[in-house]
Amino acid sequence: MHAFSSSRSVIREISHSHGFATRLWEYRLQKQWKALVGEVVAAHTRPTRIKFRKLHVAVDNSVWLHQLLYLKATLMENIQAQMGELQLEDIIFRIGELPESREDDADGPAEQVAVSPAARKTAHEYTRSVNDDELRDSLTRVIARALSSGQDSK
Repeated sequence: MHAFSSSRSVIREISHSHGFATRLWEYRLQKQWKALVGEVVAAHTRPTRIKFRKLHVAVDNSVWLHQLLYLKATLMENIQAQMGELQLEDIIFRIGELPESREDDADGPAEQVAVSPAARKTAHEYTRSVNDDELRDSLTRVIARALSSGQDSK
């Protein structure tokens, strides 16, 4: 790593070298699923994982599974158009229980740690150079919670 690397390139390099890249894509797909496939399809499906460049999607019943086989090409195009860096080869549909949606993760149980104003300010300072708004906000929350929980143990 060069001494003047951008934080985005550092995060990308770390995520690839530690195997986090696929998990980040899974999280993004789960978080943005409704916008990617539409409200009706999203009500009956959830992306579960990416393995060997194949997106695995849980479907709530066989009728929807059958319908999705006809929509597969359109869904692939939509996903690739909106998430260009994600290179998928296929979508695998399986009938199963739908995992909970991740749309409201920001307000989930992880926010139970009381975040001090000083920790929030410090976290904001650490992440201010991150250009991606969503990534910056997520990193700021995680760092602020970590700093706050570290203060509780002192």
